[in-house]
Amino acid sequence: MKTINWNKMSELGLIQRINTEILHPLGLAISRNPKNGFSEKILVADDGVWEYSEVINNTPLLTDSEIKERIKQS
Repeated sequence: MKTINWNKMSELGLIQRINTEILHPLGLAISRNPKNGFSEKILVADDGVWEYSEVINNTPLLTDSEIKERIKQS
């Protein structure tokens, strides 16, 4: 069994997808420590709203098949 850490999840765009599609509408967001690749907590927005910056929003996400291929290669 292969494993990946939260840094790899971020590289694959999966944290952005999880945040945007599931957590942000609930006022939540995944937080990770890029130094060690751990996610130690979920952030809760004071006003119940989370939005990514335009830079992140304009970054193209990988397709499911691209993600699967990159995981195979790692």
